[in-house]
Amino acid sequence: MAFGIKQVTIGAFYCMITLCVTRLHSQDKVNTDKEWELPKFERYEKTVKFSMDSLKVIYRHRWSVGISFCGLYMPGYTSAEKDYKTGVNMRSKHSFYMFSFEYYLTNVTRVGIEAGWQKLPQKIEFDERSAYIKGGGGMNIPVLAYLKRDLFDGALNRTAEHNPPSLFIVAAVGFTFTNLVKVRGNRDGMSISLYKQTPFTSKLGIGVFQRIGRVIGSEFIWSYQISSNYSPYIGSVSSYSGFSLAARLSFMGNGKFNKVKRHIDSMY
Repeated sequence: MAFGIKQVTIGAFYCMITLCVTRLHSQDKVNTDKEWELPKFERYEKTVKFSMDSLKVIYRHRWSVGISFCGLYMPGYTSAEKDYKTGVNMRSKHSFYMFSFEYYLTNVTRVGIEAGWQKLPQKIEFDERSAYIKGGGGMNIPVLAYLKRDLFDGALNRTAEHNPPSLFIVAAVGFTFTNLVKVRGNRDGMSISLYKQTPFTSKLGIGVFQRIGRVIGSEFIWSYQISSNYSPYIGSVSSYSGFSLAARLSFMGNGKFNKVKRHIDSMY
């Protein structure tokens, strides 16, 4: 009888020891799994964040629309005899606006088209003795197609965390529609004459692009513009050429951006 009780006691003791060891082993395994899962989750989280940040500098197949405020300085060699017909001097007007549309062929190459509007200064003279007026005015409408290409293969614009500006070159070709008007009149009547020319226009320059947020971009472009000569000269200049400085503010369309972003969001 005593032997049986002893055996039962020993068996119970071994069962308790086994149970404790099993629980400790299970607890250690759970802790170990948690320790492994934590860095795994952190790595996954960093991977997703990197994917999202990288997506911000993917420009391929995206588009943008923008407005530019421009200035054109026409050097002395463009001066011509005073335009006595219209009285307009194009060298006295420097600022104009451009509206543009761009499409990214690759992350570093984009093509675009832009059209502008420059109102030229009006000049009206009045002779009180004869009640005779004369003068004129007009506008320039440049329309250009262009190509922009990032220098250094876009390397300056590949760090999403700091988003440094990218440097690019731009080349453009097109036409400038110059429309001037001459006005003559007195108490007996008035006459209006139009003068139109469309010189070929091209430019080559360099610029800096900086993205502001996800869909807003800003650019500063310095270029030299050259056009074919007016024949005959009008607006007191021989050609619509000179040094140009432009500041462009653009809105970038997402293209496939949202689709890829939703896919990454669903993974996360």
